[in-house]
Amino acid sequence: MRGDERRALILEQAKRTFAQKSYREASTGELARVSGITEPILYRHFGSKKKLYLAVLTTLVEQFMKRFKQLVEQRAEGDLADCLTNLLLDYRTAAMGDHAGIHLLLSASLESNDPDVTEIVQTYNHEVYALIYGLLEKAQRQKLIAKRLDLSAATWGYLSFLFGLQFRAKFNIFSEFNEETIREINRLWLQALQAG
Repeated sequence: MRGDERRALILEQAKRTFAQKSYREASTGELARVSGITEPILYRHFGSKKKLYLAVLTTLVEQFMKRFKQLVEQRAEGDLADCLTNLLLDYRTAAMGDHAGIHLLLSASLESNDPDVTEIVQTYNHEVYALIYGLLEKAQRQKLIAKRLDLSAATWGYLSFLFGLQFRAKFNIFSEFNEETIREINRLWLQALQAG
């Protein structure tokens, strides 16, 4: 196995392990074992358990944002109103593309006081914010939403719903928070933005 292939395998196996257990509970021995390697090889690739964890989180953010942007941009090219109407569902679809990953990302944001982990989570939040803000700016220029609308506040409204989706997935709460409910929340929020 080539070095980059081995590295990708280690990252994938570590993601699954960290998603099932906390960062503290997952030992380097276990992380090496699930990847089919020895601890010295794990250290050669990543240097430490923390560096492996940070690499897993960084990769998660990159992969998630790629999936989410692709869904959003496809819809926005065809119909921006449809894109805004389905934004929460597209986020959910992107998250479900890596269920373990989104659980791990949420756990990292809730459980860690580590500044390096916080920086990765903040980067992720800023990227999602920027994507939504850009869509709302475009919608405002196209007169799909009210001109006087505070775009930052509108973006934070969407983010609040997205965080709700994450919590629901992580803690398996709000069983009535199904696709139909998500679609209706999204419709009502967009309706409020249009009324301004």
